[in-house]
Amino acid sequence: MNSPSSIKTVDRLVRILDCFTPAQPAWSLTELSTHLQLPKSTLHRFLVSLETYGILHRDLHDKRWRLGPRLFAWGSLAAESIDLRRIARPVMRDLVAATGETVILTAYYGQEVICIDKVETNHSVRMTLEVGTRRPPHAGASCKVLMAYLPGEEIRAIIRDKGLPRLCTNTITDPDELLTELGAIRERGYAHSLEETDLGAWGVATPIRDWRGEVVAAIGVAGPTSRLTDQLVQQYVALCRQAAQRISMLLGAGIGSRNEEQPQTKREASK
Repeated sequence: MNSPSSIKTVDRLVRILDCFTPAQPAWSLTELSTHLQLPKSTLHRFLVSLETYGILHRDLHDKRWRLGPRLFAWGSLAAESIDLRRIARPVMRDLVAATGETVILTAYYGQEVICIDKVETNHSVRMTLEVGTRRPPHAGASCKVLMAYLPGEEIRAIIRDKGLPRLCTNTITDPDELLTELGAIRERGYAHSLEETDLGAWGVATPIRDWRGEVVAAIGVAGPTSRLTDQLVQQYVALCRQAAQRISMLLGAGIGSRNEEQPQTKREASK
């Protein structure tokens, strides 16, 4: 049986985490202490414990506390716990029928992008990506669109820890060029790639949001360059947008969430 003290500790931890919102993503110790009406010494012990597990992170420059990378892993698992694949599968089938190309569903987890589902086209020449495949987030439409909506500190951590290895002819390997590309993706709301991960392959992808308006997955269309035209790119972008919106609505997007253009997300990602 849980003791009253352990329940009180859990309550405090939840209260601390609930303070971090799109409107206020970072707190100083003093601000948080005043807001929660907790002594600084007590609060600091909680914050340090949460940082140990990667749940919170204290920036070395401004000394402010922010949500940590471990929450991205939990968020991805939570998305799967409500069976994202089951919700998305009918929409993916419709997108394959509309484009004639393979459709993939991806999610970000632990500085990688994972293919969590796919529906293949009947074309004899088609792009294939096995479910469970992990790829670095800096190359490919589905990967870049997920990376674009990560907080700035997470993007910097990926570049620092993983680097930007060249996977194919057009892989972006320069950090400044990548940051510019991610900013452009946030502005237009989709990602496009051409031979960034595989020769003769191209793709487009758009973000999927949950009930909070947070990006939890991406849906993308991938095909061979032999069937690529500028007109098709724009057509497939529009179809991907529609598919992402359908899935997002099924996940509760629009119910108490921020709208599609999120200035807080953009500011955080550009830091």
